[in-house]
Amino acid sequence: MKSGKMKLFFTSAAGILILVIVWFSTYGMNKTIDQTVSVDVYKDHDWSKITSSVKISGNLKKTLFSASFVGTFALDAYEPSCRDGVEAKIDWQDGCQTIQFYYAGDFSRLDVKMIDINQDMDHMMVVLNDGTIITSLDDESLFGTSSHRP
Repeated sequence: MKSGKMKLFFTSAAGILILVIVWFSTYGMNKTIDQTVSVDVYKDHDWSKITSSVKISGNLKKTLFSASFVGTFALDAYEPSCRDGVEAKIDWQDGCQTIQFYYAGDFSRLDVKMIDINQDMDHMMVVLNDGTIITSLDDESLFGTSSHRP
């Protein structure tokens, strides 16, 4: 009698666990992001920096195997990302991040060559095709030491 109840308990627990795993891998967790991140912008080749910001506002969805963000990702130092109606989609999969901007019916990477951003969206580095680096990392993290720059 006891072994039948134990077997039923463990079978029920396993079934519930499987349902939770399937739900997380399919639907995940949604989180609203609304923040402004202070960044440094390195332009040209003299590595002088200016201070700027990135306005992030939208929905972050995390599933068991991936995460994605859809919303505003306005880099103040890069005007095309700040236009009215521009939205971004950032995907995290297999340790890589990709970004696509949507504006007036078109999907484009704009001039973003590379993006590296954590899922909390508070540490990032964006490299544009012209070599401009937009980063929330400090000089020491970015260049190794604060006095040595490439």
